[in-house]
Amino acid sequence: MTIGWRLFLWVVIMPILPIMYFTLKNDCKCKKNIIVGVTLPYEAHNDTSVLTYLERYKKELKLTCWGFLAVIVPCLFIQSFGVSMTVWLTWIALVCVVFFIPYIRCNKDLRQLKEERGWRQKEAPQVVTDLKAAAEEMRWISPWWFLPPFLISLIPLCFDQDLWWLWILDAVLIPMFYACYRWLYRNRAEVVDNNTDRTLALTRIRRYNWGKCWLIMAWATGVFNVGLWLTLEHIWLFLEVILAYSLVVCMSVIGIEFRVRRLQEKLTEGSGQEYYVDEDDRWIWGMLYYNPNDTRLMVNARVGMNTSFNMARRSAQVIMGLCLILLLACPLIGVWLIGMERAPVELDVTETELIGSHYGSCWSVALADIQSAELLEEMPSVRRVAGTGMDNAMTGTYRNSEWGRFTCCIDPRTGPWLLVTQTDGHIYLFGSSTKGEAEKILSELSD
Repeated sequence: MTIGWRLFLWVVIMPILPIMYFTLKNDCKCKKNIIVGVTLPYEAHNDTSVLTYLERYKKELKLTCWGFLAVIVPCLFIQSFGVSMTVWLTWIALVCVVFFIPYIRCNKDLRQLKEERGWRQKEAPQVVTDLKAAAEEMRWISPWWFLPPFLISLIPLCFDQDLWWLWILDAVLIPMFYACYRWLYRNRAEVVDNNTDRTLALTRIRRYNWGKCWLIMAWATGVFNVGLWLTLEHIWLFLEVILAYSLVVCMSVIGIEFRVRRLQEKLTEGSGQEYYVDEDDRWIWGMLYYNPNDTRLMVNARVGMNTSFNMARRSAQVIMGLCLILLLACPLIGVWLIGMERAPVELDVTETELIGSHYGSCWSVALADIQSAELLEEMPSVRRVAGTGMDNAMTGTYRNSEWGRFTCCIDPRTGPWLLVTQTDGHIYLFGSSTKGEAEKILSELSD
């Protein structure tokens, strides 16, 4: 793997670290009377014990951040793509788990302190509904705003049918974004205390920015699809388009999330002096909503604009369990890639077939269907349509300006390669990791 690829992976994956760090650190700031997932009264916001716990929490986050950064420095020097991806995917899984350990510890300490100081709200129900705010009609963004980016995303499909599955996959994301905007939002007022004007303002802020987030992603995806199509023949421009799309989407969503948090902090900075809403008993570690009496699968997160599953529902437990399994299983993808890198490309001929294989996949041509076979000394310019494109193996469906679509199973490092044309016109390019194997096979076919 070249230094360019290693730098690309670094630039794309490493930002996960500061995103996690600053998002969790932001929970130290009081928003809607909530600090690190614990609802506290106004008097507790500057309490010495609370501030001590928060300083320890921020220090632990910083140490965790620097520790993970140090771990991935060697990734810049790992030349094996499979080994590099194994390290990166293991790193991502650990970041998504380990970073929450300081959060959970601080949350538990603040909960205990809350009980010891008698800060628990007991004079009123833990959860209330502001009828005026809840009755305010939500003005949804028209689906017509999502139509132009959807049509833009289909432009590549009109000119390139080889990668139809890619263009359609990206295009389908846009109506999915609208569906997420329209049906994942929980229409619940942001009740913090008995101040109705504050509740209305908080509700409008979340609603507006929720729609803005999905609309930006829709337009970015439409332009992204066209960008991919225009840069298919230029690998580094292609990668730059992917990087630009990732940055635009991530920075936009994160920027909107932090803007919502800042507004929530500003609007509720004087709250919690008398009555305040306290839902802590329904939030495990301040992060996971659990309420058997709530029939909803999803609810609004208490801070920011996100949503959360109700872990009291069996379907939510299954979804979260599957997500956790997938996260922890991610490093296995790297192990699989290591196997692909080490597996040789093989070429063999039997009495009836010519067979090319690599790592459990094989492609065969009946000898009776071969119209012509010749050696190819130089590798022409080709484009992968579907399949593997590694330093040691190019397998699957490829495209060439002269041949059109063809089936490929070669080790690009070891030529020459065997170009086979069937009687129906389909072309196969076979090779082997063993030097001279193609000449030997051609000799056998000629006999």
